[in-house]
Amino acid sequence: GVACLEFHSKMNSIGGDTVQMLNYAIDEVEKNHVGLVVGNQGGNFSAGANIMLLLLAAQEEEWDDINQMIRALQNAVMRLRYSAKPVVTAPYGLTLGGGCEIAMHGNRVRAAGETYIGLVEVGVGLIPAGGGTKELTMRAMDAAKATPDADPLAFLKKTFETIAMGKVASSAQEARSWGILRPSDAISMNGDRLIADAKQEVLALAETGYVSPVERTDILALGEQAQAAMKLALHMMRSGGFISDHDHLIGKKLAKIMSGGDLNHQTFVSERYLLDLEREAFLSLCGERKTQERIAGMLKTGKPLRN
Repeated sequence: GVACLEFHSKMNSIGGDTVQMLNYAIDEVEKNHVGLVVGNQGGNFSAGANIMLLLLAAQEEEWDDINQMIRALQNAVMRLRYSAKPVVTAPYGLTLGGGCEIAMHGNRVRAAGETYIGLVEVGVGLIPAGGGTKELTMRAMDAAKATPDADPLAFLKKTFETIAMGKVASSAQEARSWGILRPSDAISMNGDRLIADAKQEVLALAETGYVSPVERTDILALGEQAQAAMKLALHMMRSGGFISDHDHLIGKKLAKIMSGGDLNHQTFVSERYLLDLEREAFLSLCGERKTQERIAGMLKTGKPLRN
């Protein structure tokens, strides 16, 4: 039959246990089941990573631990995407940060109409490093490729803005217009049917002879010209007083990942290459005092600190 993986932590936040369960679920499903639904009925799909644990590790300067933690999450979401059996994620309610990253890495997403989904990491002084930056960059480049006479930089800049502003879609329909849901992803208007609909989706994929996708190595990286264009936009926002110095720093690190690092020309890169860039940027931001202050502020007040 079809297996279901539920989260049961506070606000369904993501920690080391969640990552272990993702791996265990894939192992189990590949051996004994038709496919997997990742979903729950706990009020929200997932409010994101356990930032309390992250803050403690950063304050103790346990960089190796943080690096391993992020690498483990990246590897787990990649296993969801490239599992030998179909995986359908079923987000609803708050689906933020790492929760959004897990949702986006299903072979298909079956989202409730009322899904508040987005990559909100900048609010705590970080960038999405559980595959979120990689995934949206790849989708922006794919969308540009599929559009005749398109300027890929325009697509990249729109996605850059979505992440850099920590935008949260107020519905599944809006998430689709931002690329957080793909055209092939489905929406259930009746939330009560969500898990059942996701299960049907797994069965439909399995019945048509599911073939797992292949890891991508053909993602167009636009290089330093694109990075310069995004940095210019950041500079203008900083001069106009719309963003803080720390927002500016985070934005520059995000622009570097999304343009493929310090490349002096356009080239094709792999998903793994972009994941490495994500992790590097995330770690360097964890060491910033202002990022640690943002995480502490969020834990204390529940609101982003604009330092």
